[in-house]
Amino acid sequence: MSDEKIDDETRLLAAVAYGEASTANDSDEIGGIAFAVANRCRAWGGKTVSALKAAEPNYAYAWDGSNARFNKLMKTSESAIRKDAGMSLAVDWATSALNNKGTDPSNGGFWWDGLDFKTNYSNHPKVRDGFKFGDQSHNIFKVQEKKREVIVRWKIKNKKTGQIVDGAERGRYDAVWVSTSAHGSTIFCKHPTEYITATGGKAYK
Repeated sequence: MSDEKIDDETRLLAAVAYGEASTANDSDEIGGIAFAVANRCRAWGGKTVSALKAAEPNYAYAWDGSNARFNKLMKTSESAIRKDAGMSLAVDWATSALNNKGTDPSNGGFWWDGLDFKTNYSNHPKVRDGFKFGDQSHNIFKVQEKKREVIVRWKIKNKKTGQIVDGAERGRYDAVWVSTSAHGSTIFCKHPTEYITATGGKAYK
C-alpha cells in the first residue's frame, strides 16, 4: 500500500474485511468481503460504507463493537497498519473495492458467511430461506443445498367480487440465495435472478 492517508470510508471498509475474514489473512477472502460490501453499496443507490452501516447495522457482525480485529484496524495508526501484513492487505483491497478496480474475488457477491454456515447450518437464515451453490467448488463446508420450489403469482382484483386473487404465474425460483465464490473460510452469495424476477425484489435487499 502507498503512503497516502487512509480516509474514513476506506478504513471502515478495510476494518470490516479484516474483522470478518478468518485470522489466516487469506488475500482473496479479505478482498472478497471488501468487494461484497462495495458491490452492495454501488447497487443500493451508490451508498457510502458508513451509510450502509447506518441503514443495515446487522449486515456485518464485525462492526458491532465486539470484533477485536475490526476494532484494532479502526484505531491503529497509518504507519502501524502499513507494517502489518494483514491490515495493509485489507486497506489495499478496500481501496480496490471502493474504486471497483481489478478482480472481484466475491464474483459479484453482496453477502458472505463464515464457519457458522456449517456449525449453525440447520438454523441458518439463508438455509431456511433456500440456498444453492452456483458451483460445487464453493461448497467448502461440505453441506447440502436446501432448494425449495416457490411459484409466485400476480395478485389481481376480481372485478365482480372486488377480492384480491391469484392471477397468472409471475415467476418461480428454487432458492433465495446462490453462492458466487468461496475463499478461505468464507462463502459469498447473492440473490438468484429468478428470485428477483419472481418477487420483484431488489438485488441488494
